[in-house]
Amino acid sequence: MAPEPVDDHPLADAGRHAMSTMTVGELGRTFEPQSAPDASFSWQEPWLTANVRPAGSFGRADVVRLRALLDALSASASMVVLDLGAVSLRSHHAADVIDEAAIELERRGGCLLCINADDEVRAQLGTCTHAVVVAQGEPTPVGVPR
Repeated sequence: MAPEPVDDHPLADAGRHAMSTMTVGELGRTFEPQSAPDASFSWQEPWLTANVRPAGSFGRADVVRLRALLDALSASASMVVLDLGAVSLRSHHAADVIDEAAIELERRGGCLLCINADDEVRAQLGTCTHAVVVAQGEPTPVGVPR
């Protein structure tokens, strides 16, 4: 069976600027008539969430790798979910790196969410003023594996 041409697909026009009333049965949504956007119109940037689960013990010497990862993610992701359930933070430098990434994400309208932080990890992250820290067993975002 040959692939269906994209232009003939019922969802092909869903992302175009001007549209009349259209029901998309597969999604169960109805789009109401819209006027054509003006010249200043721009699509909102899509949301990108990165889920990261480091494992092991992070001390001063290990912070370089953590910083490289979080720098890359904070420059491109909208939200970073840092699952700290399998990590030990031996240095306040790791907390500094996490908070610096949170500052960058926040500056761009995003968030760094630390989940599954045990008492020791939460104590190390106590100086963080921008990262959101959630204890073990507390509610986690939908779609984050435990």
